[in-house]
Amino acid sequence: MCDPVTHREPHATIEDARAGGHDYEIVEPSASPILESLRAFGYSPQTALADLIDNSISASAFEIRVQLHWMGSSSWISITDNGDGMDEKTLVAAMRLGSQSPLNDRSKGDLGRFGLGLKTASFSQGRQLTVMSRTPKAENLHVRQWDLDVVQRTDEWRLLTEAPSEISESMAELLPDSGTVVALGKLDRMLDKVFGAESAGSQADFLKIVDSVRRHLELVFHRYLSRSRPVRIWVNGQQLIPWDPFLRSHMATSTTGKESIWLAGYEVVVEPFVLPHKSKLSEAEHEAAAGLDGWNASQGFYVYRKDRLLVGGSWLGVGGAKEEHSKLARIAIEIPSTLDHLWQVDVRKSSIKAPSGMLGDLRRIARATKKDAEEVYRFRGKQTASRLAKEYVVAWDAIGHRSGGTSYRVNRRHPLVADALSDGLVNKTAVERLLRFVEETVPVTQIGIAVAESLDSTKGPFQDEGLEVRDQLEFMHQRQIAKGKSSSEALDFLATAEPFIYYLEIVQAFREDLE
Repeated sequence: MCDPVTHREPHATIEDARAGGHDYEIVEPSASPILESLRAFGYSPQTALADLIDNSISASAFEIRVQLHWMGSSSWISITDNGDGMDEKTLVAAMRLGSQSPLNDRSKGDLGRFGLGLKTASFSQGRQLTVMSRTPKAENLHVRQWDLDVVQRTDEWRLLTEAPSEISESMAELLPDSGTVVALGKLDRMLDKVFGAESAGSQADFLKIVDSVRRHLELVFHRYLSRSRPVRIWVNGQQLIPWDPFLRSHMATSTTGKESIWLAGYEVVVEPFVLPHKSKLSEAEHEAAAGLDGWNASQGFYVYRKDRLLVGGSWLGVGGAKEEHSKLARIAIEIPSTLDHLWQVDVRKSSIKAPSGMLGDLRRIARATKKDAEEVYRFRGKQTASRLAKEYVVAWDAIGHRSGGTSYRVNRRHPLVADALSDGLVNKTAVERLLRFVEETVPVTQIGIAVAESLDSTKGPFQDEGLEVRDQLEFMHQRQIAKGKSSSEALDFLATAEPFIYYLEIVQAFREDLE
């Protein structure tokens, strides 16, 4: 590591001289600790490879081949594209940390952000990064390699100008007439994270990574894959098929259209979707539309930047909890790269935070879309309730008295109350005493005054507590089954009782989850 070098700038003015001049030292960072720390950005294999593909797309590539080569502990990864390629000067600049400032304006097709992605994504998985490239009609290949073991041994910023023959020969075979091959070797983090050490089952685990990478990329780049002049991507020889989270092509998908929201002088476009009920989908369509983690996890906002998905299936802290009866709600957001700093786009381009100036609009759109999605289940729940046409079981009975006035009694026929009174482990007398105490101390007068003063804002049973309603439903469903009812009979019965009569969409979603 170089020792600090002291410089003294010439005084530009007398004032500068009086201020003591501009003495300073150049303090170069220690190479090995810096590069090792860059490995801790939190990439998964899927997000790392997506970040590397960003570079290929930025280089105008329209064919990109990702190959995870299984060779036990010597396994390696290659990403090959037919893009513009790089001359030697450009390649060296690309291998430099912070090759471009996030403050610089980028071209329309440039998906970069910090000038770190090539290095941080690669080092997150392995200790060796080799890049081979050539420009159109160029005779020479250009190669550069970072090897963290070399940097650790020397503690110098040694960017190697050649790679071992076994690596360079394999890469040269992959390289097209114009384009770039990125090779990741010494995959300590990827291999250790997945299976620890080489064993009989390691190759199967490695192939699971291949499948998860494929599915992740089909989502992240689905807009590129489905363009009229598409970018084509292969993972281990299998061409990717775009996965549209909004089922735009399905006639039963509904949308209220695009809405423009202006932030700091730039347009953010939001488009809500309500996906079809599973009765409108084939079994294969329903399974595919569930996404990587299932229907419930896939609801929420999908944030795009230059058609590249940054975050999918998140309510961004403004849409409330992910509930079963709102799982058909998905909302697309397109943000310009000029607002990266306000959205706090991270190095991995897989984490963001909604700007404070948009929280109100996003909350409004999320609530409206979730309400529309819930209406799909509410409608079907009403159909079921209409078919049953049974008398509702209320929680409280109003008792009129000859002397005038009304008192209220807990309905002993309500399934939750009846269950408590019939439980052999519970002291029935104690429960009755508790119910009578509650009945006789209900502050009817205070409630009447409060309701009269704020009738429009009075909360209904379990209002805004959908998860608790779901928990209550699940508990009572199991109790009714324990008493001899079938699952369907139990739900039919509970759908006629408070509070579930007000939340038929939750009952219906729960019913369908059990089917």
